[in-house]
Amino acid sequence: MQTFPLPSQLKEDTMTQTELEQAKLAIGARLREARKAKGITQEKLAKLASTTQAVIQKIENGKAIHTRIVDRLALALQVNPAWLQWGKPFAGRRVE
Repeated sequence: MQTFPLPSQLKEDTMTQTELEQAKLAIGARLREARKAKGITQEKLAKLASTTQAVIQKIENGKAIHTRIVDRLALALQVNPAWLQWGKPFAGRRVE
């Protein structure tokens, strides 16, 4: 059974390098999934979330987490911010 870090554990200073890389990839995969389901480009999402396409690309490719903009990304994509950051064990995808 795969285990997931608790939200309080997802901090760069308390995670191993492997855990951090896995977290980055998981957030990126959820972001890409939600963006494609919405049918928008990285550029359009960046504009909606007041960031840059380069930031969206880095998150989707697992190169960065950028937790400071999770709420803006979730709002733009109309998904639950907790789902975007932590995944299904912590929240459903849709905003209720």
